[in-house]
Amino acid sequence: MEALPPGQLADRYRQSLEAALAGLAGQRAETQALFAAALAKDADFDLMRGEAAQALSRAYQRLVLESQDALPEAKALELGIALYTIHMLVILFWLYDRSPDQASTGKLIRLAHELFKLLRPLFILPLIPGGIAKLAAIVLPELRRPLDGAAAQDDARDRQHQDFDIHGD
Repeated sequence: MEALPPGQLADRYRQSLEAALAGLAGQRAETQALFAAALAKDADFDLMRGEAAQALSRAYQRLVLESQDALPEAKALELGIALYTIHMLVILFWLYDRSPDQASTGKLIRLAHELFKLLRPLFILPLIPGGIAKLAAIVLPELRRPLDGAAAQDDARDRQHQDFDIHGD
């Protein structure tokens, strides 16, 4: 994350995903084996939890805070967890991407970049941060616990609506 140039959140996130995949490119078979082993019911490690997941989530939190269009610190950890989740999904997609030179993964990253650029101005509305907070609570609840007191207003709404329901039904 430190090597990324200054810029907007969407641009820096795209660059981080591209750098992560470039770093894994020479170890694709090993990464496939790691993901396969992690999926086993009796695996000794969990790619979505633990110290590694927390460290990468915090690195993405730093990316959010250091971007030119930074979010307030109270929301940066939750968005960092969401970015980590997308990071893991992109790697999983890349592992299964059979297109020449994993071109479909490149298209997926560009789509994510475009969506972040479009959605970033909407982060001031409660709907977007509320959805991100719910995703963070699902993926890494142990990281969110320190935020529970600070996010009491969001949690009160969560008790009324258990699902992220944009249609109100």
